[in-house]
Amino acid sequence: MPHTPVLGVQVVNSNSIILKIRVGKRFTITIPKEIREKMNIKEGDELDLLFTDDGIILRKPMSLVEFIDNIKPIGSVKTFLEERGKERIIENERVRELTK
Repeated sequence: MPHTPVLGVQVVNSNSIILKIRVGKRFTITIPKEIREKMNIKEGDELDLLFTDDGIILRKPMSLVEFIDNIKPIGSVKTFLEERGKERIIENERVRELTK
């Protein structure tokens, strides 16, 4: 597979860069290797293509685990599951009381 060169790089801030790439045959683009590795993008992954008045944003969707870890105040999947387990015990006790 031919290597798709990055035609230009512009650093926007500490979290953002703009890469200039070329659109290929059949209007395809190749995500540069460094970006694929940093974003953990694998062949076959689904990506979100967001169209705005300013342009196109291509992003990897957030998994449920990532979503939970980003909740403010910052939580973790482990904490979430522990709390859900406690709630389940209380719910089961209430069901037993109501069905006696």
